[in-house]
Amino acid sequence: MISKILKTQLLSLFVITLIAFYAYYFSEVLPDNFFLISSGSSEINFFSYYVTTFIALVGYYTGPWIFLPFFFFGLLYTFVLSKRDSLLDSFNVLTLVGSFLFMTYFIYPDFMGAGIFHVLEDNFSGMMLFLCSAFCLVGFLAGSFRESFRDSILSLINFFKGVPEKLAHASTQISPSELNNKIQNKSESLISRVKTKVPLLLKGEESDDRKPSFVQSMEQVNQSAPEEKEKKDKVPHFAKFFQKQNNEVEDVSPIDDSESDKEPVSHSVINTEKTAPGGGAVRMVSSASRFKLKNSMAGSEEESEYYSMVTTLSKQKKVKKVTHPDDKYFDEITEIIEEKLAEFKIDGVIINVLKGPVVDTFELELGSGIKVSKVAGVTEDLSMALYGAPIRIVYPMKGRTTIGIEVPRNPREIIYLDEVLGSQEFKNASTMLPVAMGKDAYGETYVVDLAAMPHMLVAGATGAGKSVFINSLIVSLLVKKSPRQMKLLLIDPKQLEFAVYAKLPHLTMPVVTDAKTASIALLWAVQEMDRRYSILKEFGVRNIAGFNEKLKTAGPAMIAKIHQYYEDSGADEYELPCLVIVVDEFADLILTKAGKEIELNIARLAAKARAAGVHLVLATQRPSVDVITGVIKSNFPTRVSFRVTSSTDSRTILDKMGAEKLLGKGDMLYKRGVEMTRVHSSFVDETEIEVLTDELSKLPQSYNENAIEFLENGGEIETDDYTYGSHVTSSDDKSNDEMYGQAIKIVMESRSASASMLQRRLRIGYNRAANLIEEMESKGIVGPAQGSKPRKVLSASDGL
Repeated sequence: MISKILKTQLLSLFVITLIAFYAYYFSEVLPDNFFLISSGSSEINFFSYYVTTFIALVGYYTGPWIFLPFFFFGLLYTFVLSKRDSLLDSFNVLTLVGSFLFMTYFIYPDFMGAGIFHVLEDNFSGMMLFLCSAFCLVGFLAGSFRESFRDSILSLINFFKGVPEKLAHASTQISPSELNNKIQNKSESLISRVKTKVPLLLKGEESDDRKPSFVQSMEQVNQSAPEEKEKKDKVPHFAKFFQKQNNEVEDVSPIDDSESDKEPVSHSVINTEKTAPGGGAVRMVSSASRFKLKNSMAGSEEESEYYSMVTTLSKQKKVKKVTHPDDKYFDEITEIIEEKLAEFKIDGVIINVLKGPVVDTFELELGSGIKVSKVAGVTEDLSMALYGAPIRIVYPMKGRTTIGIEVPRNPREIIYLDEVLGSQEFKNASTMLPVAMGKDAYGETYVVDLAAMPHMLVAGATGAGKSVFINSLIVSLLVKKSPRQMKLLLIDPKQLEFAVYAKLPHLTMPVVTDAKTASIALLWAVQEMDRRYSILKEFGVRNIAGFNEKLKTAGPAMIAKIHQYYEDSGADEYELPCLVIVVDEFADLILTKAGKEIELNIARLAAKARAAGVHLVLATQRPSVDVITGVIKSNFPTRVSFRVTSSTDSRTILDKMGAEKLLGKGDMLYKRGVEMTRVHSSFVDETEIEVLTDELSKLPQSYNENAIEFLENGGEIETDDYTYGSHVTSSDDKSNDEMYGQAIKIVMESRSASASMLQRRLRIGYNRAANLIEEMESKGIVGPAQGSKPRKVLSASDGL
């Protein structure tokens, strides 16, 4: 109903505008037959008798100014009024027309009709018209922009309330004598500058005694450039940190001991030179943070070389500082929450506010007899009361008897990865594979152990921060673990996300970018897992941590027992490093032809690979049931969900709702077992990663020879019957399958070949029929597959 009224008002303004413009431009020739109409004359036709008089009458009492309210009302209806349904909006057209009418009277009265001008001129004074104009303008703003207008009024009132306090503060800070001296100095400086520059300008000359600031800075840099040439292209200072078995004092080099004792996270300056457009060299200054690293292998030259090259992630990075809200901000939210709960007869009081970097948790203490479900039922109403902020109810809160109401902070704080890596929690982490997750909802640094998970499933919609989190995970592992302690297997179907890691010395094989190679790489990982289990069995240990510890004291007899497993493995030493497999865009792999094999290998690794030191990280932006199947979910107890598009996707990844209400940009829910924690992922820029990877690429890169050979050969053949074509031999015409001859006869008779046809005619399984077709193709009897069409028969077999 309201929408129809507004449309009628807009159409009426449009018609009046057309008539007013017509009357304005044709006022000289437009006849006004008002007196003829009133006298009842019959000498004129209907058009001139009524219509022209009506047009002249409308133009007499309006004017071209009516176009402005029509134009602004059209914009207002399109962008504001059409999106809400309020009866008060039907009065906005009156205040809008009144505002423009009175403003036109004061500013440009020629655009007004003579009739309306004389009405205002004869019946109202100037002050009365001014007050009417102000009243209409305020009424229009208050009726059209209610929320923002109210906030502006409150801000203005608060400003005027604080003026006396600010004046009193300024009077105490600056004495009258100091203010007088400053004014006098400024005036003298201005007078001298005018006396110097005015004569030069009159003569047509320019003064060059004062150059722009950026020119002066460039000249200063050019003067100091010879001194900086020796420091050019220097690598930042790096830190060496070792943790010896006998708890010796850490040796930090080449950093001075006095500096390292003062600050846990030290800073150095990198000087780089760039050519400015003017030809001068401009010195770019960037800070570099160094982080202490724990080395579990004492006395290793390779380890010391690696840790000496791990440098900061920050290079010419501008840290965005955010102003934290004051107590008034939290008091207003507390008042809104308590008032809204009181409307629903819910007895509760906010007793504390747990402040975090992205969300603030308001602790609600319920009265006696109030159910938690009653508060959860008004979540949407609380969100609407807080101007649509996506809030989240947290219960139970560990160690507390209160309910948490998480409200997004405005503005939110940006968490940088180097801040988390420089924290004591990460530097002192003694776990096998520490991962810097970021900060939790209360601002505490959150560090977890990937080896204890033992696998992680990551999901989130596009733009939610999933890729940045994967980069943070890889970088935190690189900072802590050397190539001797950890190996990486990266699978990237998009071919872009992991390109920056292509030269890392940690890689077992090159970054995998296609589904077929990914299937073979995962099959190699399964065989590597089985090899490691055989080694652990011979040593009588339960995991690789126990194996590596026992290896230090192992004698020649024990080494001889496991030597056979290293002959063709491609390993350089007996110590077993952790193998971390990171798969990005898992959905692209699982939905390909090789998807079944990939899912099978992933399931085998997830079920058994923990003790062997093989850990999986799967990431997908499509958390649907056909991608994250029940087999995968059962073997991935640790899951991370960023913002998703629906509650269904949230249930798929977390088995409960909540991920659809996250804020995006790194806001995530971390679930391990039955516990779920809200964490804000740290941010790392791609240029920062390049600083680290470029430095680590100077180390020799050695792939696993066995893995490379495995990829080149397309994977080793399984020995199970009718699995992966294991019984097919391409070098001999004779086949081990007793039905091979019958299959050829059927193919020759029908002059076409397909696995489904052999499956029906021979009454065998699909795998066996497919293997028979592949064997015929290898011997040149049938052609290659043509999509859904049957294969062509090329020639008869010699054995027929």
